[in-house]
Amino acid sequence: MTVLFKRHFQIAYLVDDIRAGMDEFAAKHGVSNWHLMDMAALYGEGSPTNAIALAWTDADLMVELIEPNPAVESIYSNWRPDLGAGARLHHLGFKPETDAEFDAIIAQLGAGGCPVSTEGTAGDALRYAYIDTTRALGHYYELILLKGEGGKAYFAPVPQN
Repeated sequence: MTVLFKRHFQIAYLVDDIRAGMDEFAAKHGVSNWHLMDMAALYGEGSPTNAIALAWTDADLMVELIEPNPAVESIYSNWRPDLGAGARLHHLGFKPETDAEFDAIIAQLGAGGCPVSTEGTAGDALRYAYIDTTRALGHYYELILLKGEGGKAYFAPVPQN
């Protein structure tokens, strides 16, 4: 059995306004250097997210802020509106090292009643999956497998804080 909390590298929050979220994290949490991606510009109006901001807080931990696109139904839709307009924990991200490890984690979580909600690739750079662990853990579990040179470069623009 795989220990599922190995290679944890990311904490992701949903925010209603990406710039306000970045400002709040700077003022309250000391995270002020961000890599901001306009997802609507990159992927069009059908993108499930309007914007994403990424920041390394140390060599091994990244904070991600996600502004969902309310016009697109997705795993971000209606996530914890009971918490108000602030940042709402959405998922923890983990980086398996091989396709076999990636698949084994999906199988193990699936056998425990946690299905894959969405999965895909970003070209040749990475493979990802969101597993619905919300009943078991209170948040989603994301897998990101970085591949080749594109994978090595994928998070290169993300600044250190």
